[in-house]
Amino acid sequence: MRMVLCVLLAALFLSCAGRDKLPQGLEKPDPPNIQDIVNRWIDIEQRFTADMDANSIEVLIDKIDVFYLSLQQFQGSTLFHTYRAILFSPHTERNLMTYPLADIQEAGIVSDLTLVFRDSIASGDVERARAVSAEISGSLIRLLMIDIDAQRYVSTSYFRLLITLSIFIVIIALLIWFLYKSFTRSLMRETEKTIFSHAYMLAQDEERSRISRELHDTIIQDLRYLLLETEKIGNTEEKTEREKLSEKTIPLMAGLIRKTRDICNELIPPDFRFSELPDAIRQLCLDFGKKTGIDCHAEIDGDVKLEFLTMEKRLQVYRIIQEALTNIEKHANANEAIVTMRLGKNDTESAGTVFVGISDDGKGFLSPLGKSGQITSGIDKSHIGIISMKERAAILGGIFKIKSEPGEGTLVCLEFPAYKNVKEESNENIAN
Repeated sequence: MRMVLCVLLAALFLSCAGRDKLPQGLEKPDPPNIQDIVNRWIDIEQRFTADMDANSIEVLIDKIDVFYLSLQQFQGSTLFHTYRAILFSPHTERNLMTYPLADIQEAGIVSDLTLVFRDSIASGDVERARAVSAEISGSLIRLLMIDIDAQRYVSTSYFRLLITLSIFIVIIALLIWFLYKSFTRSLMRETEKTIFSHAYMLAQDEERSRISRELHDTIIQDLRYLLLETEKIGNTEEKTEREKLSEKTIPLMAGLIRKTRDICNELIPPDFRFSELPDAIRQLCLDFGKKTGIDCHAEIDGDVKLEFLTMEKRLQVYRIIQEALTNIEKHANANEAIVTMRLGKNDTESAGTVFVGISDDGKGFLSPLGKSGQITSGIDKSHIGIISMKERAAILGGIFKIKSEPGEGTLVCLEFPAYKNVKEESNENIAN
């Protein structure tokens, strides 16, 4: 409400201070302001105090008439009503006003006194004219002070309006910036998800092709050879020969079982109902070392308790480690790999978190992830595993980073909270 009043008063004040000019010859005279009225009165006083003859008295009376007409025009002007609106408004701050509200009526008092002053001059009553002149001067001084107060109030209102508008613009700018940043982050996440979905489908096809080739080149070939040997057993009548062929097929069958188990171990996750996550990680490192010939061992602190993790989240941790080891096998050309799990203790690790690190002494590479874990460069098929690990870390509510330089080896870092999420726990209680 106060802002609306300030705008209204400012508009009225400006409409009085300056107007659009009409064409020459059609201009309407602007109503006088208080300063014009005071200047006219000063001229009247100077003529009144000088020696006057009949002609000068006539001129003085004419100027008094003009002065009276100016007062009447002022009382009917927009500026006068603006002053009244300012002084009598309940929203006006009284500490800005020097004089009482009733002093705005001085203009009417001056009008009445002007008539008395004119009559006194016309009748030659100089003493009375002097007394009335002093009263008019006092009233005009008060009107001048009211004018100064009103201008100060309008200036203050303008300043406050400008400050309010500036604050409003700053708030709008901050809101737009916040919305822009949120939209940019959302767009980036959507872009990453789209890229990951596309890359993940390609990776699935590639993985299926790899499994198909592995089954064809190992299991199927061994089964075909075993089939031939079995047919020989059926076609052989000699007992001794059949026994030799049978003994020959036993290692083949054992090898087939072992190869099938290896493929299943890569595809089927461990059953955490019967083995804890640390034990599964140690077994994973042991199998990885046997399979690849890379010296791989696990360093897991005994104070790391992972009972708060759900089965799904334990599997996410396991898959991240498994994917990191697979990348070491394919790309690192390493001699040693170490899987570390401990509670966050160092300055670079947050307190209250579980830290998982997979390091190797391989050839290293330029990571597509920046220090904050965001994608900073384009991805290709060799980076699909990295994006997959990043997505799994997000499911854990953790942070995923890669520290690597060409020729310096690689460290894959995973940090996630070492406690159960309260919201998840409440959801589980509701489900139970």
